[in-house]
Amino acid sequence: MMRVRVLPPDGTICATAPRWTSRKTVIDFLSDRYEWMQKAVQKVQSRPKPKELNYTEGEQVLLFGKPYPLHLQTILPKEKTHVSFDGQTITLHLKPDSTRRVCEALLQAFYKERLSMVVSIYMNDYQTKLACAPIPFRILRRKSVWGTYNVRNRSIVFNLALSKVPIECVQYVVLHEMTHQFVHAHNSEFYQRMSVFMPDWKERRKALKSVLM
Repeated sequence: MMRVRVLPPDGTICATAPRWTSRKTVIDFLSDRYEWMQKAVQKVQSRPKPKELNYTEGEQVLLFGKPYPLHLQTILPKEKTHVSFDGQTITLHLKPDSTRRVCEALLQAFYKERLSMVVSIYMNDYQTKLACAPIPFRILRRKSVWGTYNVRNRSIVFNLALSKVPIECVQYVVLHEMTHQFVHAHNSEFYQRMSVFMPDWKERRKALKSVLM
């Protein structure tokens, strides 16, 4: 099954095809979709770029789709830098000379911890519902995909950026990737399986597509 995607943020075109597919077949496949690809590239490139954080007091940061104010707090010399969250404010506990890079690393570690907790809960739930063995997962920074299922290793990689999207979108990605252990392609059987446990998967996918990575 051949597939072509236009990836954010710069509109890179990514085409995949089975190994036995001839060069001519691939070229014909892409030629037939030339106009669609042009429009898709323009659409992706016209999207507003994600705003970079300055790590300043009161700046809004996202956690599972909800904005929270950022608070910067200076720690004592013997204390370790860390992040705390009281349900209303995300606080970076920093040394007086902490750089922007330190702030970013702390927040990314916080995101990874929170996302790991949520993913683990959903994966344990679907493991029971799907009657499958546990699947190992990792959380990494990715530019163009929310998740990938590795057929050979039977493992999943989730995009760290999922820590910023609505929680129902995280649940969608978890089920999506876990479903790939039964059906590798995005065909009717795949989406039928999705519908059994998530009838509103189309709405969740649409919401996820509107999110900037």
